[in-house]
Amino acid sequence: MKKKLFTVLLCTALAVTAVACKKEIKYTASDIVKLGQYKGMEITLYDNYEFTEEGFNSFVENSIQQQGIFIQDDSLTTVEEDSIVNVDYVGSQDGVAFDGGSAEDQMLDIANNSAAGGQNGYIPGFTSGLVGHEVGEEVAYEVTFPEDYGNADLAGQTVIFTFQINYIANAIDSKDKLTDDIVAEKIQGYSTVDEYLAALEEQYKSNLETSLANDKETAILNAIENGNIGKVEKVPDDLLQARVDMILLLQNKQYEAYGTTMEEYVTSIGYDYEDVLADLKSNVKKSTETELILEAIADAEDIQLDDDYDAFVQNIYTQMGYSDAESFYDDLSVEGYDGERYFQLAYRTEKVVKWLAENCVVSFEEPEVVEDVEITDDEAAAAEASEESAE
Repeated sequence: MKKKLFTVLLCTALAVTAVACKKEIKYTASDIVKLGQYKGMEITLYDNYEFTEEGFNSFVENSIQQQGIFIQDDSLTTVEEDSIVNVDYVGSQDGVAFDGGSAEDQMLDIANNSAAGGQNGYIPGFTSGLVGHEVGEEVAYEVTFPEDYGNADLAGQTVIFTFQINYIANAIDSKDKLTDDIVAEKIQGYSTVDEYLAALEEQYKSNLETSLANDKETAILNAIENGNIGKVEKVPDDLLQARVDMILLLQNKQYEAYGTTMEEYVTSIGYDYEDVLADLKSNVKKSTETELILEAIADAEDIQLDDDYDAFVQNIYTQMGYSDAESFYDDLSVEGYDGERYFQLAYRTEKVVKWLAENCVVSFEEPEVVEDVEITDDEAAAAEASEESAE
């Protein structure tokens, strides 16, 4: 995923208790940042962003599979080990149906013991008893819940599930299986296969462009963090403290909702609170250095707020439940640094990253292939023994 600077700057951008600002923190980024060659900076990317038929076909297959389309096939009458079966079922214990144990019109993946197209599996043995039975049959068999099952009333208990086998289905998992009728019925917004595939092609191309842009920005931020295009002589102490204060305000606000504090929680799980604060300050110092370098570039290139800023900040505060910018800024203010100034800087530095991405020189390399190395049992045992001794 893209490592956007805004994630760094916005790590505290949730509703927090307002803190009255006292003396405003003042500094000039260019006075404390020594910029290197940032115009036309060179970055290397290790991926393929070109449109290929192979890549597009894979994208199409994945997209179709995510639709979870299953079509009744009347030619299939017997449940096989790899069937997709539509059923109704009732779970009962001592002849009485138990809560949560019944459902209708469920599509089961027999091979994976799960809902068809789903990620989570059923309890062991839930679907296997259907194999060999016919469409239209009612099938009942025992299933035992695991000892560690979440419902204590059912954990370790043997119950009976009664299934009504409605039909066997085919999974529509490739474009070769699509028809205009299937698309019109099962995929919202499209009427034909050609229309759907054309839309997927546009999406795939857009994804490639987005991935390239994101990866360029990530590489640029990594270069900044590695000190390749600028050095910060010293982060002003008051600015660093303001950044730390914002995070602590946020954290404590979150812990207050659970009737505790950050210090109490950290101590309760065995950490030294002072050590946690020291680590926090160290991490914030690094992110603030990146922020200062980008701010210095923004000043040097005269990258300022523009008409898009209002929409930028509105999108943020509405997502966080605010109805206006003023109250949002107030709640994000800390001593010496108010919320409005913070988000204005966040917007400018994001614009800088995009400007750097537009003006960088990119080279593309194939990712290094790491071949699997076979090791003997003796070597594996020796490695394991070494790890245990290190622990």
